[in-house]
Amino acid sequence: MVKRWLGGVGWLLLGLALAVQPGQRLPEFALLDPKGNLITPATMKKPAVIVFWASWCPVCKAEFPGLYQVAEETRVPFYVISREPKDTKEVVLEYMKAFPRFIPLLASEKDKPPEVANRFKVVGQPWTFVVDAEGKVVALFAGRAGREALLDALLLAGVEVP
Repeated sequence: MVKRWLGGVGWLLLGLALAVQPGQRLPEFALLDPKGNLITPATMKKPAVIVFWASWCPVCKAEFPGLYQVAEETRVPFYVISREPKDTKEVVLEYMKAFPRFIPLLASEKDKPPEVANRFKVVGQPWTFVVDAEGKVVALFAGRAGREALLDALLLAGVEVP
């Protein structure tokens, strides 16, 4: 049991070391919003939050209501990208009905969500990136992002918070 736990912690630490880091620009991607608009780092509204998740993830399910509350309070765009290959467009859009302020990003002819997660070097879910107006990462959360830490990160991104 201890070996398994330590192995999991080691994997998480390695993932954090390899992931897109604060100060770095967003990796390139080209995904579609639900209306069919192409969203790239250049076209997305910023500052913003990008959350990698999966529909089956219990931590994601527990975290989303709190993230949604922050999205409501700050009016910052929250782009959500499922890194689960089995999460079809229909699954994602059905799941997001409970969170209409979130902007799900879906596969395009140019890109697929799991490939984007790989470019960000995301090794689990949820992983949350806070991005400033210039498209640079100011904070990253592997696992559940706490409300106060997320608000602090949004402050660093230049957002007025409540």
